[in-house]
Amino acid sequence: MYKTIGIVTGGGDAPGLNAVIRAVVRTAIGEFGMR
Repeated sequence: MYKTIGIVTGGGDAPGLNAVIRAVVRTAIGEFGMR
């Protein structure tokens, strides 16, 4: 069974937002075994 997360953003341009999303995804994969 897959685990699912959601990342909700405001939709506007924000400096560093891509880096934050990438860090969340990498942590979810590495620490929690999500795909």
